Amino acid sequence: MRIRYFAAAAQAAGRTEERLDLLQLPGATLGTVLEHLAASSPAAAPVSDGPLLRRTTSLGTVLARCSFLVNGVSEQDHSRALRPGDELDVLPPFAGG
Repeated sequence: MRIRYFAAAAQAAGRTEERLDLLQLPGATLGTVLEHLAASSPAAAPVSDGPLLRRTTSLGTVLARCSFLVNGVSEQDHSRALRPGDELDVLPPFAGG
């Protein structure tokens, strides 16, 4: 399956896109995929920003606040079954007007 990360999710994941072989996760659901992504992502790490040191946010923390699209349709049910060929978009909360 193809996973696309946007905004803060991309920053926490360290990439904008990845592929996940669902054969590694038999009976994969949205919830199990999210758990897998959070567990396989490195923990938050300090980042040097000139004289300041700040911490990036872990992917698991960001995922807890995100909304999701599966094949372009909003999905909130973490028990939804996922299949090879599905596309998951990870959308953090957006601000602005």
